[in-house]
Amino acid sequence: MNEAILAQQRLMKAIQNYQTGDLNAAEKELRELQSKFPKSDQILSLLGTVLYAKKKYKDSFRSYQEALKINPNNEDALINIGTVEKARGRSDKAIELMNNAIKRLPTRPDIHFNLGTIYLEQKDLAKAEAAFKKCIQIEPSLFQAEIQLANIYKEQNELAKAEAAIRSILTKQDSPQLVEKLKELVALQGREYVAPEVNTALEAPVAPQVSETNEASTDEALGLDSNDIQGLMDMGGYLQERYKFAEAEKYFLRVLDKEPDHVEAQKSLRKLRSYKIPGWHFDMLEDTARNDAYQAAIEKALKEKPNARVLDIGTGSGLLAMMAARAGASEVIACEMHSELATVAKEIIKANGYENKIKVINKKSTDLEKGVDYTEKFDLIVSEILDCGGLGEGVVPSLRHAKKALMKTGGIMLPAGMSIFGQLIEIPNKYLVNPIKQISGFDLSAFDQFRPVEEYGRVLLENEEYTALSDPFFISKYDFQKLPEMETSEFKEDQKEVKIIAKGNLQAVAFWFELNMDNEAAFSSGPNGEMVHWGQAVYFFGEQKAVASGDDQHLKVITSDSTIKFRLED
Repeated sequence: MNEAILAQQRLMKAIQNYQTGDLNAAEKELRELQSKFPKSDQILSLLGTVLYAKKKYKDSFRSYQEALKINPNNEDALINIGTVEKARGRSDKAIELMNNAIKRLPTRPDIHFNLGTIYLEQKDLAKAEAAFKKCIQIEPSLFQAEIQLANIYKEQNELAKAEAAIRSILTKQDSPQLVEKLKELVALQGREYVAPEVNTALEAPVAPQVSETNEASTDEALGLDSNDIQGLMDMGGYLQERYKFAEAEKYFLRVLDKEPDHVEAQKSLRKLRSYKIPGWHFDMLEDTARNDAYQAAIEKALKEKPNARVLDIGTGSGLLAMMAARAGASEVIACEMHSELATVAKEIIKANGYENKIKVINKKSTDLEKGVDYTEKFDLIVSEILDCGGLGEGVVPSLRHAKKALMKTGGIMLPAGMSIFGQLIEIPNKYLVNPIKQISGFDLSAFDQFRPVEEYGRVLLENEEYTALSDPFFISKYDFQKLPEMETSEFKEDQKEVKIIAKGNLQAVAFWFELNMDNEAAFSSGPNGEMVHWGQAVYFFGEQKAVASGDDQHLKVITSDSTIKFRLED
């Protein structure tokens, strides 16, 4: 193994030591590497991060400073040196350094966040608010910035703004402390508290972090020749084995840039890219009944509205967009939020000769801008943003927005709607791991922490041993042209009384949808349904319940825009 690979291994080992909290070992490894590669700003920057974690702030500052002397554009050093000065109690200097970093890296949210915290400590609420707002503008999912904004609004007695910020966070993160804060804010406004539904995640402070390594600086630091094909392949393979797929991909691409026919690099790249796209995309494309149903519905709609302008939401491979173009659409806008899928869709559309009629845009439909992405509203909106349970891919909020903002009056929505049906079942093999309990005589319940809770999963009932404990029953219906207004985090409840038809242990609800392409054609994803690739959804109850034929089982159905939950009631 060449010297560059050995050095890279030591660098990775230092990072792993840092991440597992063995700071002494990380510092020792990095200092030895730094003595061997004294001009590596990357190693110096990593050393600065480790020293910061050890509270050796003066040494950390010097390490970052030396890194910036070698490479003034070292992102980690630019971002973290200000944080070190803040820890040393030198706030004014920290502000100066962070503003300097923002000039070079204006779209890094962590710099704006750290700057906001300093302004907050100095009681400069206006500047702190501006910094946190900028942070959220760049990275809307960074909920820590929303928490700080809520604190600022409360300090300024802007209670409605503070409440809105907390509710926004609780749609994405679960925090008992924030729930208590929300209760307090609601009470201060003289209103009765209504609990929001929340998801589970952990809060994490913003602090100096070890970033992904840059291959060019790594090559220079560790002496890897950019023309060494085997060295590049070794490095890509080394990173792939350690699940650093994005970094590994860059090395295989560099090999193919130099040798386009390099077979091993092609195979490695294909394997890496296969990880990025869920396998159900292939199941969907081979679902002939689904494809034929969409084609017939698109052709029918375009006979009703010749030369229509069409929007395809979530185009994926571009198949439905090309169906619309072939059926006579005057123009098709195909939006796709996944950047790699969007790129491939453009390639497919060009290969089939429709590049002048179909425009692929790498955005969510809710982010499309009139005058930028399209010129006028659409006559026909086509979508296939459905998961096994119907709601999980966001079809309801997406089509609600599309109807209001993107579709012409009198336009056609395809599919037109869906109905969801359920069935109470006993499914013993799947129940063994939902939740995980005893397996082969061993208690594996600790492994259950990796299983999503309060969520449904996919199952193919025809391949499972299960007992139907009820007949199929209706759950809900959605008319995609007339979706009611509903907050993203809002849940509604419905009561069902279901007749038990067989003795067994009630363990789960299986459910599926019937897709209405228009007012006439309907296709089912249920057992023995026409559309096979979706399979069925299954929601497990925490504890099974013994039931007998003839029993009446009360079931609470809790639905939101994006999910369905069930509760057994006595």
